[in-house]
Amino acid sequence: MSSNFTNDTQSTSRREEIDPIFKFVLIFGFDQLNVPLQTQVEVSRLPRTMDALAVLKRKADIEKVRNDTPFHYFLVYNQIEFKGKNDRLTIAGLRLILGRANLYMGENKIPVSKMTVTIICARKPMQVLLHSQAEVSWKPLGSGYYQSKDKLPVNLIVINELDIIPKNYPLLLFASSKRKFREFLQDAINRNSEAYVAFAYLVEPKIAEEVTMNTKFNLPQKKLEDIANVLGARLAPFLKEDILRCLSPEERLEGLSPQKRLEGLRVEEILSGLNDEKRKQLQLLLETQHK
Repeated sequence: MSSNFTNDTQSTSRREEIDPIFKFVLIFGFDQLNVPLQTQVEVSRLPRTMDALAVLKRKADIEKVRNDTPFHYFLVYNQIEFKGKNDRLTIAGLRLILGRANLYMGENKIPVSKMTVTIICARKPMQVLLHSQAEVSWKPLGSGYYQSKDKLPVNLIVINELDIIPKNYPLLLFASSKRKFREFLQDAINRNSEAYVAFAYLVEPKIAEEVTMNTKFNLPQKKLEDIANVLGARLAPFLKEDILRCLSPEERLEGLSPQKRLEGLRVEEILSGLNDEKRKQLQLLLETQHK
């Protein structure tokens, strides 16, 4: 197996792990504004999907998003694409994103004046910014913001360059720079932004534990309950065994498949919670499988 194939496979695996978390955080942020957001939006009969699409048909929604999120330029129809630290933006990738935007506008008869395209990059895509001058030219718009000089402008956001302010928290969670991630998390702790501290454990559990352990950060019971209701079992894989011991059996098993629930248990432990009839049936089944 070639090293390139192995690297591509690892990159795809890491991207599949982080993309759902990014979309979950994005939905969470828009939900706080009571503004709808769709993810995995199919734009044609072909399997081409946008990562996310915000359709803001009310002027009040546009104003809320512009004031309270990193997207201060949003219009009515807004395509959002995410490129995590293991999924670099390339010139070919840029063409595909623009193709999806044009497909969506064409099929839905949307004018360019009502559409925005945003690409969020954990790392600065130097190949696209510096080596595509013949195709696309860019202008900087502020810390972490770039815009192409096309009829349909592409708004490029580089997470590692963003200012550390609350409205940028949903993106700073996915910074590829560990230093930037630590600075964001410390700021979130200082501002008592409990939800984003909890999200940090989903993205970088080791760094999140390190930062929170070195900071006097105590959450009131009500806030803990609110976070638990939002995140639920998503945090379970990141809990240490000493924390898991404090959970009831029902809390430990919540969200696990039947196969996962039985992993690591001895036959006696599996049988102990069953009535006599069920115990005999399962024991017979296990003995049959071992023969």
